[in-house]
Amino acid sequence: MTETAVVLLSHRSRLAEILRVLARYGLAGILDEGAFDAMIADRPRTPMAFLADWLTAKVDLDVAQMTPGERICAALSELGTTWVKLGQMLSVRPDIVGPTIAAALATLQSGVPPDDPDVSLARVEEALGGPVGDRFASYSTVAFASGSVAQVHEAVLTDGTAVMVKVVHEGAVERSREDLEIMHALARQGEQDDPGLARYRPTQLIAEFDTMLTRALDLRGEAQNLRLFGRLFAAEPDLVLPAPIDSLSGAQILTMTRIDGLHMSDRASVEAAGWDVDALVRRATELYLDMIFRYGIFHADPHPGNFLLPGQGRLAILDFGDVGRLSPTRRDQLEELVVAIGGHDLDTLVDAVVEMTNPTPGTDLKELRSAVSAWADQYLLAAVGSLDLSEIVSTAMSLMHDHHLSLPADLALLFRVLTQLQGMGAELGITLNIEELLAPYLTQSVQERLSPRRLARRALRSAHRWSAFLDGLPDDLTALLDGVREGKVSIDLNVHDVDHVADRLVDAGIAAASILASAQLVSRSTGPTVAGVSVPGLLAAGVGALTWRRLAVQRRRRRPLSAKVRDAVSVARAR
Repeated sequence: MTETAVVLLSHRSRLAEILRVLARYGLAGILDEGAFDAMIADRPRTPMAFLADWLTAKVDLDVAQMTPGERICAALSELGTTWVKLGQMLSVRPDIVGPTIAAALATLQSGVPPDDPDVSLARVEEALGGPVGDRFASYSTVAFASGSVAQVHEAVLTDGTAVMVKVVHEGAVERSREDLEIMHALARQGEQDDPGLARYRPTQLIAEFDTMLTRALDLRGEAQNLRLFGRLFAAEPDLVLPAPIDSLSGAQILTMTRIDGLHMSDRASVEAAGWDVDALVRRATELYLDMIFRYGIFHADPHPGNFLLPGQGRLAILDFGDVGRLSPTRRDQLEELVVAIGGHDLDTLVDAVVEMTNPTPGTDLKELRSAVSAWADQYLLAAVGSLDLSEIVSTAMSLMHDHHLSLPADLALLFRVLTQLQGMGAELGITLNIEELLAPYLTQSVQERLSPRRLARRALRSAHRWSAFLDGLPDDLTALLDGVREGKVSIDLNVHDVDHVADRLVDAGIAAASILASAQLVSRSTGPTVAGVSVPGLLAAGVGALTWRRLAVQRRRRRPLSAKVRDAVSVARAR
């Protein structure tokens, strides 16, 4: 029995529920080969397609008239938190699901009803190890807000400090773990059975989603994020962040200081808080660009509800459960992309995009480069400052979708953040100039890339990679040869070398290496020695001499190819 079958059988009750929901919305066939590509092809549906769905999938006529995106949204909402979170993640991945379905998934709501007050209170007291009356001067059992993972309650500490208490929903961890195991199993099977689906690397996608959701369900990660961002931006007096109360926090509960202020709902609310609208949008964008380019970690959900204006020219950012991280390699790629855009360097830009997207085997790289060049020339290398960032990102995602490429999850999240920031400015009547805002970081990137410290660090990183590659090479070759012997791997290698040039090159290399090694060993008197002469050095010299002798014999026996040609020509003339 396969690993996939074992997993699915162990969760057969939940799997049956999932399949019933998919069937109800005519989506059960998405697991068939080729169905994924057909669904995201964004082709108009004909009346016969509606009828076929109704007859074959036995869905309601109302469901048969829904678009694929509407069906998926309805099914995910019915399946619960884990599936809604997956849909929200895919809503920023039009490179995978296509622009139409991505737009539909963007309408998914993350809010869910809060747990019963008694249930929530019991969870808080269990996490705190005692009654809330021993920890708080007051505690509201009515949820202030409720999301897909947790709900929030208002409270006051015994010293009078106003706080918010965030607690994970009852059963959320257990339900998500079961759903994630099913998702992993289905992704493995789908990647194995459907070449069209395999191009989008579903196993990698679900692994990334697993990491994201697991972090969201452990509130210690959010507390750590709050402490980290608090340190990074401690010198920014106009930025206010919640501070975690470690003694009242844990895996399933997070207590943090409360921040009061006005929401950025419109221009009037911004101006009422003492901010100039243009200055506020620019300041928020500068903070996010600092997070991205200076620190490589950024708040990943900059919608208006996560910003508050506490007054006195200050800006507060809330909810650090969703944070994006850029590895040193990714930051180098991103800097290369920014430098290429700033320098209008089309070739470097195309190379950077191809490297980031990591095309699958079989991709027509010539056609891909041509498409990327045309896109970049239209959207990035002309009048950059006047362009709509959302249009740049959406057209790039469509291009990748058309060529079966997928953007790394961290970059997809980053581009969503930048798009949201521009959208926030547009809602307040402000147009962000991309080129102007990126200019300081462009200059800084160029300087840092050419600095001796940066060059040394990159050289050291490359050396480490080569070292890791060489360390693992024997095991990799052993595994490859084992696969060949067992018939699991076949290698077709044809070398046409009638004059045995390769053999002579190898012999020459062995001879030269042996002579050099002998010289080093003898000069250093490497032991053991006989009469002061290195024995390993003598052996190396012997190998070199024998190999050189073999070369000399081969040269006498084998005439050069040019001589053979001349002989053939002479014979032909004689005839």
